[in-house]
Amino acid sequence: MKSAILLTLAATLAGPALAQTPEDPFFKGKTITIAVGAPPGGTLDPYARLMQKFLGARIPGNPNIVVTNVPGASSNVLARQIYTTAPKDGTMIGEVFHGVAMEPLIGQGDQRGFDPSKFAWLGSSHPEIAACAVRTDMAVKAPGDFLTQEVVLGSTSPGSPPFDFPTIANRILGTKFKLVTGYGGGQAMMLALERREVDGLCIAWSTIKTHLPDILGGKRHARVIAQSEMENTPEFKAAGVPILASLAKTQEDREALAFFYGPNAFGGPFILPPGVPEARVALLRKAFREVFADPEAAAEAQRLNIDWAPLAGEEVQQRVEKIYAASPQVVARVKAALTPPQ
Repeated sequence: MKSAILLTLAATLAGPALAQTPEDPFFKGKTITIAVGAPPGGTLDPYARLMQKFLGARIPGNPNIVVTNVPGASSNVLARQIYTTAPKDGTMIGEVFHGVAMEPLIGQGDQRGFDPSKFAWLGSSHPEIAACAVRTDMAVKAPGDFLTQEVVLGSTSPGSPPFDFPTIANRILGTKFKLVTGYGGGQAMMLALERREVDGLCIAWSTIKTHLPDILGGKRHARVIAQSEMENTPEFKAAGVPILASLAKTQEDREALAFFYGPNAFGGPFILPPGVPEARVALLRKAFREVFADPEAAAEAQRLNIDWAPLAGEEVQQRVEKIYAASPQVVARVKAALTPPQ
């Protein structure tokens, strides 16, 4: 599947989108920092390290590439830093969780310090698949079972996928997930699942697959439940993974879910602050496209056991614009669904 995706991407990028950008001497002798909005060793980190290895050679002037980590508030700390204080010359790139794209629209905290629609989006290395891992000894197999059976999930704070994914399912679809918050991250929740402290967790499929690599084969004590139709990959279809979004009863339900899961198409996107010269944005987007289309980069991703199905920056930008064109009614419904009861 990865080879087919890579070939399709390479064919797409071989057209006018790869027209030569004029040589820009700006980056010669300079250092570009890729700041990762997550801790070292987390879900985002391997992609930044991969870019560190391949990106510099594709930028005129061959700048040095360094990686730093700026965790906090599901990448919102870094997003505000990129928006407000990062140099506006292309020397600082952020890699953030995809939820940053809509946080000011539906977030529960004070995330008004940045406007994602004004970032320059450089591209995304992979789509993020929203899924849950649930113990096999739970009496839940078909989507309808989640309407009647309480399932206790390990979770982190509001605004993070382990909290927001099941909360949306509860409020819009009527599932009965019960959240136990306070876990520090994916590894802690995985350990809680292994210890049977909780019945499951909802998080990115890439994280589940990394820590429970044989879960689709039925060899672990957990099974996969996908969140929405857009997550119904060939891999999931072959394994007969249930899709929770099939419980949607109305068109309004489906529109709300499509809006909420829209950013999943661009997991771990790379961003620049507003104000970077357009020619330099184009130059960096071209460099990212070339890395995305490089078979050696794809092979490195496979070696690291990370998903690799890139999306060019122009496409990510269009998808972000679509999010911000959603109707106020859809946005209000999703925000209300994520708002804790008083």
